[in-house]
Amino acid sequence: MSSANKFLDSLINYERNTTVNYKFKLDRFRSFLQSIGNPQKNLKNCILIAGTKGKGSTAAFLDSALRACRLKTGLYTSPHIFSLRERIKVNGKEIPQRDLDRLVNKIKKPARKFNITFFEAMTAVGFLYFLEKRLDYTILEVGLGGRLDATNVVKPTVTVITRIGYDHINILGKTLKKIAHEKAGIIHSGSYVVLSQQRPAALKAIKNKIQTAKTKYFDTAKEIRIIKTKTDITGSLFTIQNKGKYGIKLLGKHQIENACTAIGVLSYLQSKDRRITEKCIKNGLKNTQILARCQIISKNPVIIVDGAHNPESVSALYQIIYNIIKRKVIIIFGSSQGKLVKEMLKILSPVTEQFILTQSKNLRHIPVSELADILKPYKIPFVITNSVKKAVEKEMELAKRKTPLIITGSFYVASEALKIFRKSSL
Repeated sequence: MSSANKFLDSLINYERNTTVNYKFKLDRFRSFLQSIGNPQKNLKNCILIAGTKGKGSTAAFLDSALRACRLKTGLYTSPHIFSLRERIKVNGKEIPQRDLDRLVNKIKKPARKFNITFFEAMTAVGFLYFLEKRLDYTILEVGLGGRLDATNVVKPTVTVITRIGYDHINILGKTLKKIAHEKAGIIHSGSYVVLSQQRPAALKAIKNKIQTAKTKYFDTAKEIRIIKTKTDITGSLFTIQNKGKYGIKLLGKHQIENACTAIGVLSYLQSKDRRITEKCIKNGLKNTQILARCQIISKNPVIIVDGAHNPESVSALYQIIYNIIKRKVIIIFGSSQGKLVKEMLKILSPVTEQFILTQSKNLRHIPVSELADILKPYKIPFVITNSVKKAVEKEMELAKRKTPLIITGSFYVASEALKIFRKSSL
């Protein structure tokens, strides 16, 4: 581990630590950014994306489409699967370790002074790196919430809010109205807003913020009409009225929704930038790939790894199992503190032949014994394992039945599973 990685590892990390209190305030982070030259103020064409479900996929669609138009992009996402460097990409390539080391060393002293968190430090490094690379477009995925997230210090050209549901309720609030209020905190005066389909309570809260900010918006649920779809294990084809046919490789109908959100953003950008063409957009969307989003590891037997970790994303996974796989599956399931586990297991139970309960190495994991207690009332067979490695080994034993295998419940579980499969012959 490099000295930069060790330093980052020493910072408060809300992604993995449940023993510290959440203290989200942007004033301290803004003072820190000022001490390193306010790089966020000079980033070009920022697209800021918040939401509960689909923000990572929407960001990936946008990045791929803009790169297909031969535009230079920066993409900031979280969490990572294999390497910390995945979080910061330029033109699809991870930040080199030497640049990560150099920029972390640059911020070390002020980071200590202002008691900066891991996510804030990574966000600042992303800002600095993107500024150096003279980008055409900067795509930023919000980490948690929106209003007080470290990414919400930029002045976005476009603000995107993907579908909002129940997640991080211990921090953001227990109602859709409160959660939507936090997510909508990224809406700023002068920024064009693009919305995915929303539930009425969430949509009302978002529109209130739009009205306060006096900005224009594009509601994909109203503005984009899909007249034909075809979805299978290879992806989806869909036709948009007055726009034509599109194809995506990402699995599931929910990815059509995310692609349409990206199309809403790109349509607006097209009106401002002639370099963005419909042909490039379609090529970019078709070639979009992303880790741990219903990622197919094997087709015989079917093995899918999905980082679904809230009821909304688990519902999308359910639809894939029900409509595409069309038979009951074996599911490796592990989750994290603060997640709506009971609701997730309830959604998955009707399509599950057997659960393999597990826990990730992340400190925020829910002990497997607690998962077992939650699952017992559903009367579905399950086995308990105390590591993802053992769960995968057990799953591969069961694969001899040719039953489809799904690994889900947490990005941390998905990450550990993908590392295992990367080393295997699959």
